[in-house]
Amino acid sequence: MQFESPMQSSEWFFACPQFVEPLLAEELMSLGAAQTKIGHSGVQAWGDLAFAYRALIWSRLASRASLQLAQGFGKDQLELANLIQTIPWAEHLRIDGSFKVRFSGLNEDIRNTQFGAQWVKDQIVDLMRTEAGLRPSISANPDLVVSVNLHKGKASIGIDLNQKGLHQRGYRDPDAYYAFHENLAAAVLIRAGWLKIIQSNSPKIGFLDPLCGSGELMTEAALMALDIAPALLRGATVAQRWLKHDANLYSSLLLEARERQQAGLAQAERFRFIGAETDREKLSTAQTDWAALNLPAAQWFKQEPKHIKFAEFQADAGLMLSKLPFDAEQNSIQWRTQYAEFGQACAQLPATFQGGLFAPTAAPLAYTDLFYSKTYRFLNGRDEYQLWTLDKLVQKIKPTSWIAEDFANRLEKNLRKLKGFIQRGHTNAYRIYDADIPEYAVAVDRYADYLHVQEYAPPATIDEKMAQQRLDQVLITLSEVLEVPAEKIILKQRKRQKGLEQYERQAQVGQSLIVHEHGVRFKVNLSDYLDTGLFLDHRPMRWWMQQQAKGKSVLNLFCYTGAVSVHAALGGASRVDSVDLSATYLAWAEDNFQLNQLKLNPYKYRMLRANAVEWLAACQQTYDLIFLDPPTFSNSKRMQDIFDVQRDHVELLTQAMRVLSQAGTLVFSNNFRKFKLDPIIIERYAVEDYRLPSIPEDFQRDTKIHACWLIRHRD
Repeated sequence: MQFESPMQSSEWFFACPQFVEPLLAEELMSLGAAQTKIGHSGVQAWGDLAFAYRALIWSRLASRASLQLAQGFGKDQLELANLIQTIPWAEHLRIDGSFKVRFSGLNEDIRNTQFGAQWVKDQIVDLMRTEAGLRPSISANPDLVVSVNLHKGKASIGIDLNQKGLHQRGYRDPDAYYAFHENLAAAVLIRAGWLKIIQSNSPKIGFLDPLCGSGELMTEAALMALDIAPALLRGATVAQRWLKHDANLYSSLLLEARERQQAGLAQAERFRFIGAETDREKLSTAQTDWAALNLPAAQWFKQEPKHIKFAEFQADAGLMLSKLPFDAEQNSIQWRTQYAEFGQACAQLPATFQGGLFAPTAAPLAYTDLFYSKTYRFLNGRDEYQLWTLDKLVQKIKPTSWIAEDFANRLEKNLRKLKGFIQRGHTNAYRIYDADIPEYAVAVDRYADYLHVQEYAPPATIDEKMAQQRLDQVLITLSEVLEVPAEKIILKQRKRQKGLEQYERQAQVGQSLIVHEHGVRFKVNLSDYLDTGLFLDHRPMRWWMQQQAKGKSVLNLFCYTGAVSVHAALGGASRVDSVDLSATYLAWAEDNFQLNQLKLNPYKYRMLRANAVEWLAACQQTYDLIFLDPPTFSNSKRMQDIFDVQRDHVELLTQAMRVLSQAGTLVFSNNFRKFKLDPIIIERYAVEDYRLPSIPEDFQRDTKIHACWLIRHRD
């Protein structure tokens, strides 16, 4: 149907989400635009008023439509005022009408958008004020919205023709959660090929969303298939009090849209819509919205995709499209399992179906093992998303089993060796595996019901994809062999650390876990830092300190989370001083004391925040037992000089021996594998190499995990 438009060709701007601009340009051309130009988060279009009204009624991709009134220079207030004065405001806005200003951007004089909106409002009011003092008013629900945009010294001024956001369809519950806007859902559907499918001659067409959430894709797919214009749902689409509004033209175009809706609903039996969701609240929202729109009956399932009988969904053509969940805080094995099950389920669909996977860019969609044809970028709010389109829902043939047999065998062998150690129950935190097989370069520690997996960075010569595949195999094998669910496997990559990087925060999960050893309880954190708060290889020395501490004064330098201090206190030490530079770890040490019913006080148990090297040099007290386990390097901002254990250990030990009582013992340990004790220390003091007795059973595969000496004064 053709309509005569009283307004000749004008320039319009249609806003949209970023990366949707090419689709919007195509849509606007199909709605009668004479010409389009793609911009950032929007499209400029040229056309008459009939085109603009069609776009207001039918656009599924735009979020806002503006009539461009003026464009020009706007680097300061003077230039912007001159541009505002060129516009015949009386042709657009009633003298007794109302308006508000939407202002974006800054210039040399306007450094605040709120001020900019107020300033533009004053300019327009002054231009329109009559001698009798009549003038338009400002309203939160105005007749017109004036839009002003500044960018790099240029300005554009227009009026919004839409009274409500064009992305809205009018059916959403304001209190419900939706993962994305309606126009983004429409864009994803178009990229996935839904428009081409519904425009085909296929007698039976299916749409399936196995993870439908609140029904964003399902609902938008139905509106497109049934040819229902968004404006018919949202109501009050056009700015009716705009002086150039043509009510007859707009009403005629609305009538055309209603006729098309009736024709589309008459074809409803041609389509079959199926949605599934495990979250009861989201599924209820989807069903409620569907019913509110009076859409034809759909099938809804409260099931996981792996339990849906996909093979039953027969259709001459169809689309499986779903937004896959993803949380970067969860580990690889969890997504490997969930995505693989999703891919296996979807691969059961009839060959007439094609597909699309929509997820955050970081989501490992490759775990579905589905062949994809194209990928597209989208922006959902501030988050970047990806869409994989699948011409056929076929899984790849896996070249290898996801269970690594040699790795599994080594795990079982290690567990057999540790059987007696585990059964004795001295601790529930111990090492199971440490890169025993070079191809599987990880360290695996059990902490109660959790596994802490540290991946050693692979050499540059190892292909990145191969390394990732091996890591996936490791995680799945660990879950199967050790019977630990995926959500209880914490993965971290371990690399050479510089300075205090080993103590720096790696994540912000904040979850802690309580473990025990020799009757002592400790708080560990498996996710937030590179180390967990408990060095497992020092377990024998902590027990040794407890046995030796009765009635003695104890100093724990570089105390970390105070595990040695707790053991000494429980062993009956008369005094325990714990020194560390980190407030975080001293607070952690206090937590460990409290876990074991030990109360801090300045006369018995002290936490001292200080540079351990400087504190020791100034110390005037003596101690019967000193535990000294310094870092290999330290370049903390609070330290004046960089500490190097190999270079500085002679001075450090000399100062420690100065404050050691005549009959006392200094335990000196470090984990620098190339460390060599200076001969001068052996000459000055009685030195006992205690490395082998200090290595626990679960670390016997690596007896060089740390060095350890007992140092005493000569008689």
